[in-house]
Amino acid sequence: MSVAPQNVPATGLLDGLTAIVGPGHVLTDDESRTFYSTDVFRQADVLTTAVVQPGTVSELQEVMRLCARFRTPTVVRGGGASYTDAYLPVKAGTLTLDMSRLTRIDINAEDLYVTVEPGVTWAKLYAAVSAQGLRTPMWGPFSGLAATVGGGMSHYAVNYGSGLYGVSAESLLGMDVILASGEMLSTGSGGGSNSLPFFRYYGPDLTGLFVGDAGALGVKARMTLRLMQKPVGFAAGSFGFPTGENCLKALMEIARLGVVAQNFALDPRQQKTALTTMASASPLDAARSVFLSAPNPWDGAVQVMRMGVAGRNFLKNAVYSAHFGTEGLTPAEAKLKLASVRAIASKYGAEVANSIPAYFNANPFMEITPILGPNGELWKPTHGVLPFSAVLKHHAEFEALVAEYRDRMRQHRVQLTRMLMFFSTNAFIYEPTFLWEDARSIYHRRVYPAALLPNVPEHAANPQGRALVKELKGRIQELCSRNGASHLQVGKDYPYLASRKPETRALVENLKRLLDPDRLLNPGALGLPP
Repeated sequence: MSVAPQNVPATGLLDGLTAIVGPGHVLTDDESRTFYSTDVFRQADVLTTAVVQPGTVSELQEVMRLCARFRTPTVVRGGGASYTDAYLPVKAGTLTLDMSRLTRIDINAEDLYVTVEPGVTWAKLYAAVSAQGLRTPMWGPFSGLAATVGGGMSHYAVNYGSGLYGVSAESLLGMDVILASGEMLSTGSGGGSNSLPFFRYYGPDLTGLFVGDAGALGVKARMTLRLMQKPVGFAAGSFGFPTGENCLKALMEIARLGVVAQNFALDPRQQKTALTTMASASPLDAARSVFLSAPNPWDGAVQVMRMGVAGRNFLKNAVYSAHFGTEGLTPAEAKLKLASVRAIASKYGAEVANSIPAYFNANPFMEITPILGPNGELWKPTHGVLPFSAVLKHHAEFEALVAEYRDRMRQHRVQLTRMLMFFSTNAFIYEPTFLWEDARSIYHRRVYPAALLPNVPEHAANPQGRALVKELKGRIQELCSRNGASHLQVGKDYPYLASRKPETRALVENLKRLLDPDRLLNPGALGLPP
């Protein structure tokens, strides 16, 4: 892909950056610039000028001060699993801040909070607090091996724990945020002159200004999340449904119970992907993980036997499936909650072996294998967050849209799958995912597990397929807008600012002018003018 030429950095900028972080942590070679300017879906039209990797918050603040002095635009890259242009540069001369070295974790077990730097992954955070018998309420997405807490606050994250505790931001107490000027702002109780960061609400909720902002208002330097005792009890159940409508009705009715910690539902194609993920693991390792994650040896043995009896083919002929995890102070409490889930789900479908949720509870954070489909296809999710009252209408209109495009999708080797999920008791995520045959990018070659990549089929460039994906995504976005959907992971992809009421739009634009008058922070994010 042709890109704009590198904009030569201002004299003294690279020398200043090198003086701050060291010569090994300022990358200017073409391969690095290309990789850091490419996300899951595409390569930017403009390459980053350089990549800087601060090792401490003090270094990060000094870098921001230097960029302010040189009027240098910056974008922040966390785990890099974005597919919404979140960290792709749009202006020549942009500097990429790679947060991967900022990995400090400070646990306050007495006051039940943990403070982390932005490069900490959800998996590392979960392991660190679990060692003390603790957990954050929402404790990570599937991609938690790579996805960072910083990214999860800039773009939101959902999954583990979200059924009870909502999106990632609902576990957040406060932040230290570096503004475009290089000044540090502390939010929540941590913004007081003599207070610990243990509480979010005191006066205006300043923390909320910088959550979901795609890095357009400030650079997250530290985040404090609340902790809870890690539940001992866990129970899992899986159900197959004859139609998508049955599956959706079951999910929404179960959501209203307020007892499910995590859940997800899959259409037939997504089930194949989930089963492929399970199949790629060593059977002995998978059985060991399931056994060790059980509350006691007897329950672990039962779960392993069930997986063995069920095999890995039990859902291949199902239409839709849904998978639930409940938790409690004891296994008995978790099982009681699951019984209430079972009573509802059984009205709409039939219970099947719970191998999938049992596996993911034992192995919650997967390798980043979904960036390529089971047959080597490229991967691009999209989604809408809907009120329950709009879900069935949205589903019917989506089905009609797929029917309209079915022949062209077959012609250009494009497929659509779906994952469905509720969080809390009032929000529903409808997530279609594109899979299409196309050439890999540098992102796939460097991020996909190296040991597995040689076994994944590779495809020739398919510009017609990619164009069709873009067209279909636009139609899905129109459908989402018509049905009043919100979006997580806005980046530069979803029409946030364009879809706001005039008064709201004016407020966001005024905040940007106040906090970032030179528009240096992630230009173009949230739909703000670059």
